[in-house]
Amino acid sequence: MVKPMTAAKKGIFYGIGVGPGDPDLLTVKAAKVLDACDVVITPVKKMGSTSVAFEIVKSHISDLSKVVEMNFPMISLSQEREALEKQWQENADEIEVLLNEGKDVAFITLGDPMVFSTYSYVMEYLLKRNIEIITLSGVPSFCNLGAQLNIPLTQGEESLGVVAMTQPVEEIRAILDAHQNIVVMKISANNAWMAEELEARGLEKSFVLVSNIGMETQQVVRDIDVLKGKIPYLSTLLIKKNYPLQ
Repeated sequence: MVKPMTAAKKGIFYGIGVGPGDPDLLTVKAAKVLDACDVVITPVKKMGSTSVAFEIVKSHISDLSKVVEMNFPMISLSQEREALEKQWQENADEIEVLLNEGKDVAFITLGDPMVFSTYSYVMEYLLKRNIEIITLSGVPSFCNLGAQLNIPLTQGEESLGVVAMTQPVEEIRAILDAHQNIVVMKISANNAWMAEELEARGLEKSFVLVSNIGMETQQVVRDIDVLKGKIPYLSTLLIKKNYPLQ
């Protein structure tokens, strides 16, 4: 009697948040998965360019030959959505091929995979394809900012708003109006505008800016004039209306 053929077991797709910069902040579970996976995907803005996420985790990967670069261009989502969606789908197709070969694949991303992460878009494509997906949380930059500087992000009945500097000005202003505590991600996209907005609201002494958090090049800024100038790409701003920051 001929036994029925069984479908080959697919691999598991892992999304791994690597934290903001310090390799020691990677979770124990994430480190185990990274070392055990067959393939580790590191997103880059163009092939051959440096990946900050990879620099954070490379000490946790014993076999670096399994690391694969995948192109994720750094272009505006609002202006270039069609081009980005095409790239996300192509990347999801490549990942699916690896998974169908039975390989477990890890996708690394800065901070947490569910906070302004490219991973989340690829994940959505793969969720529709009957693929097992496991997402492992990482430390977001703004949580590490609060911890490093011993500044609570929110207390009691206060609210906390999180906004990206790439959002429309009207949305950013609405967040600034509505919350006592505000985290501004991707602040380098228009930091000079934010500096002027803080001055207009009398909040020029109510912010702290941290760049390259957890790295050797980390900088902490409380000077509004510095915020007006050129700042590193990996920068996060915390605004607290009712808490002494300076």
